[in-house]
Amino acid sequence: MRIDKAALVRRQINAMEALSMDGLRAKFEEVFGFQSSIINADYFRRRIAYRLQELQFGGLRQDAEEFLDSLVADDELANLKPQKAKKRTAVKGTRFVREWGGEEHVVIVHGAASFEYNGDTFKSLSAIAKAITGTHWNGPRFFGVTK
Repeated sequence: MRIDKAALVRRQINAMEALSMDGLRAKFEEVFGFQSSIINADYFRRRIAYRLQELQFGGLRQDAEEFLDSLVADDELANLKPQKAKKRTAVKGTRFVREWGGEEHVVIVHGAASFEYNGDTFKSLSAIAKAITGTHWNGPRFFGVTK
């Protein structure tokens, strides 16, 4: 009896449609042998589907892999180094002013992680924004701090 590999792979791929994110994570680990941090279900399904086909029918030929590697090696965009975000620092003595709830709120910078508001010292603008509003805010955004 001959097994129809294509039909088997199709059934496995179709069965993934019913899987939850936890099920997709488990399936990914099953076929790849390691866990993934993917958070998009469609991308999970595509990666798993490709791997299932690769396991059943084989992957790229060695010469095709080498050709693709040579294309990537010469492509500046494919070899960009991740840039670290520049840390925003305000100069000591800087004043941030924000109107909220009909009141003007003034924050004075004393150092990299030292801000004064209403006579109290805080470690972040976010903590001050929460003290003002009662809810979590991105502190720099609340005070209009831009790059």
